[in-house]
Amino acid sequence: MFRITKQTDYGILILTSLVQGSMSLTAADRDETESTRLLSAPEIAAVTGLSLPNVSKILKALVRGGVLESLRGVQGGYRLLRDPHWITIQEIIEALDGPISLTQCADAGPDECDVGNFCPMSANWRYINDRVRETLEGITLAQISVPGGVLAMVAGQESEDPMEERDV
Repeated sequence: MFRITKQTDYGILILTSLVQGSMSLTAADRDETESTRLLSAPEIAAVTGLSLPNVSKILKALVRGGVLESLRGVQGGYRLLRDPHWITIQEIIEALDGPISLTQCADAGPDECDVGNFCPMSANWRYINDRVRETLEGITLAQISVPGGVLAMVAGQESEDPMEERDV
């Protein structure tokens, strides 16, 4: 079964809590603190309802993956490295779980597969894998942080579908 790991699911929850925390600020406060707002691991654990050890582990992976930055000290904590409109779900998944690959041959190619010489499916799996990656690259942290945000994006794309005009 193809499934997002619990770590990635929790990682996205953690990141959306950081985005929503900055969205709850007034416009003036947001402009002033957008790049300086820090949340500690215990604060994030309290907001998300996740255990502190789990949150700490995920935060470290997101820092290593270039999604968050960590500042030490009494006033330290974690914050997004970039605007949530520029962080993709694909980037988050890869920071937490590594490259997206539905099958071994979709990532490494048919030469790395045990049955690569006999299997005609490699090109098909690579195509499917590429479409999954493209879809995840097209969804941002900002969109997924808003209830219904991804659905609104899809609905907006569908209303711009040139095929709709043919039916008129």
